[in-house]
Amino acid sequence: MLRKSLLCASLLFAGCDADQPDEATFRDGLPSKEMLEVNAPKQNGQGLTAEGPSVAAIQGLTADYFKATVAATVVVNGGTLWVLNLIEQITQYPPTTLEGNKAVWGPSTGPLELTTWRLTVTKSGDASFSWVLEGKPRTAEDSAFRAVLSGTQTVEVNADGERMRGFGSGELLIDWDAAFALPGADDKLGTVDIRYARASATSQVTVDADFHQMRDEEEAGQRVDAKYHYKASPTAGGEFDFVTYKNIDIGDLLRLKREKLTIKSRWTASGVGRSDVKVSGGDLVGEATANECWDANFLSTYFRVSLDPRQGYGEEGTACGGFTAAVYSSL
Repeated sequence: MLRKSLLCASLLFAGCDADQPDEATFRDGLPSKEMLEVNAPKQNGQGLTAEGPSVAAIQGLTADYFKATVAATVVVNGGTLWVLNLIEQITQYPPTTLEGNKAVWGPSTGPLELTTWRLTVTKSGDASFSWVLEGKPRTAEDSAFRAVLSGTQTVEVNADGERMRGFGSGELLIDWDAAFALPGADDKLGTVDIRYARASATSQVTVDADFHQMRDEEEAGQRVDAKYHYKASPTAGGEFDFVTYKNIDIGDLLRLKREKLTIKSRWTASGVGRSDVKVSGGDLVGEATANECWDANFLSTYFRVSLDPRQGYGEEGTACGGFTAAVYSSL
């Protein structure tokens, strides 16, 4: 912004307006993959498949709760990737209208698409924006538009006062219930509130997600809530914890209540890490815990489960790197 102002000052006779945003300004106000992506440590540069944990870990094989952590990050990334791909597809073209502090893309419909989209981005400060993406069946009136994505974002600025695309903080809401009513929608239901922050390429990244009334993939016709928290930096490793409510006694008609399941995973920049799991409430009397550590190759080195002390292996003090004490999620 400072450079643009100086340029305009040198071109006074050209009638330059330093306060008039251009279309690039509004693209800066939209979330990017770098801001929202949740990254678990990767083996040989490749992500593992999204597998869940088995009943008992096996020493020397890939840690089950490491795989569970990867599976949880896939859930968050899958939802945000849909958002970012859709926004990128729409904004690769110039906005339909650009007036004052508002840019609008659409209404527009692809030649083979059944849904018409409209994206509106509003600039509310030097680096503050709000946005909403609405959709409707292509043959419906404009009154049928429904908001499926919305958010706010504050973009980081550098020492020259210029916005830094890909860095900042914000919130977004994904409304899968609204999207479900559109033609060709997938089977996702519920909503998710996501808060994110990434100040620079070397700073800590945080992503928090609250899922509300999502389709339960394990119990047909049921919905479930969940929360996720992610924090990581390029040099100091990270942590990821989540909580959900699920019936761990599926198949037992006498135990139908849902238990609270929490998993907190922590890892270093080298990949060495630990997961601490707690199950409580529902039909469970008291609490049950499980703990697993892995080495830099993500191979299980330590495992304990409170319900059966006979299961387990490894010495916590030597097999868990610097994670020698359990830390359970506070979500």
